[in-house]
Amino acid sequence: MAPSMTHVQGQQLGTPLDNVEKQLRSIIQTLFEASVAISDYAGSSSTELIASQMNRLVSQYQELDRTKETLDVTIPREIVMYVEDGRNPDIYTREFVEIVAKQNQFMNGKMRAFGDFRDILADQIVTAFPELEKDVELVLKTTAVTKRKPKIESSEANGTLNGPVEGSAGGQ
Repeated sequence: MAPSMTHVQGQQLGTPLDNVEKQLRSIIQTLFEASVAISDYAGSSSTELIASQMNRLVSQYQELDRTKETLDVTIPREIVMYVEDGRNPDIYTREFVEIVAKQNQFMNGKMRAFGDFRDILADQIVTAFPELEKDVELVLKTTAVTKRKPKIESSEANGTLNGPVEGSAGGQ
């Protein structure tokens, strides 16, 4: 019989998760070998082989159980339930990423709306209370996430827009 991956169980190489992965691969290999031995059952001569594989499987499970003490990994209950229900955990991950992306877009929209509100409120405060312009600019400077758009005022008298003109120093 060719050497199987079951001999890996005694080695402690890599991180604890690497060890768990190796142990699980070894268990899968032993289960495969046991299923082949059971399907090719040839009477009492196969009984010893099957019994030794079952003993090896039990010791592999014991080793895996001992390994849990070295792990500092928490698996969310939702994922465990997902797998227990026979569903693919990759689907859970994809759905989770989609939900986070939607929430991110929503929060970005809120931030943009608050930023626009801040700028409009600042313009209105400066218009109503010109003496507070320096204070308003300081607040805008410390709270601005993005560069503030220049203030554009409409002149009702002649229907034109007044504001900074590109390339000019003051614009008015």
